[in-house]
Amino acid sequence: MHIKKYRRRGNLKEHPAIVLTAFGTAQRGKAVYELFDNLVHNELKDYDISWAYTSEIIREKTGHPGILQTLTSLEQQGFTRVVVQPLLIFPGTEYEVLVDSCRSFPGLKVLVGETLLHRWHFVEEVLDIVSKDFIPPEKGINLLVSHGTPLCDDSANIVYLGLDHLLSRRYSNVSFCSVEGIPDREGVLRKLQATLSSYHPGKTGLRARIIPFMYVAGLHVEQDLLGKQDSYKSRLEEIGFTVECLTIRHQGEQFYKGLGFYEEIRESFLDRLRRSLDLIRFC
Repeated sequence: MHIKKYRRRGNLKEHPAIVLTAFGTAQRGKAVYELFDNLVHNELKDYDISWAYTSEIIREKTGHPGILQTLTSLEQQGFTRVVVQPLLIFPGTEYEVLVDSCRSFPGLKVLVGETLLHRWHFVEEVLDIVSKDFIPPEKGINLLVSHGTPLCDDSANIVYLGLDHLLSRRYSNVSFCSVEGIPDREGVLRKLQATLSSYHPGKTGLRARIIPFMYVAGLHVEQDLLGKQDSYKSRLEEIGFTVECLTIRHQGEQFYKGLGFYEEIRESFLDRLRRSLDLIRFC
């Protein structure tokens, strides 16, 4: 016989819980997550705030919980409403899986916040933020590199292509590409080689600045972007560019500057979270 369980009304929480979700990292990149965690705790002091991680490999290495484990714990604590804010850049497959998991969770009203580039005006805003680090055309080129996706039917591909179009429309020396998927590395490198040959033959010292278009600039940057063999850096140097990647010093350590180290990007994610907290009142 199925016995329905009822919560005692006295255990129910007034505010919705907040769950911050990320792919996760077992490396030094956790410092980037801590920056956003501190921001949310300072701005939303009255809320219960926890984390969940989408990478099964990271969860096995660290023991950190996934989204279902975290939601189960919050329900047991007496929460009936939860706002989940993912630190995702693109609204692709990873976001859709997260939304499906949250919607199908019984007993809780769960609202998943939007990604960084969920709307086209968000894309414009983010470009305005990151463009402060672009080098000018007379000094070289800028290369924004994202994770990308190997899936043709991933909805994030629309944003990848749209971002590529916006960059080519707004800037003469900025290209967008991915580690896997589109825009592909070989196609972008061929265009850059043509760009280099268009300069005066005697021109030397032309720079290529790699800007990781990722929340955490971790192993992908160290290996795929800046590695010694078959990386973006090695291929650009073969073409004739001098390659650089911005770093930032945080708590005595040097990090490659991913999107999570931009204060305005963290504020953008906080805005997404605040909007969800307003909307969940009507759910």
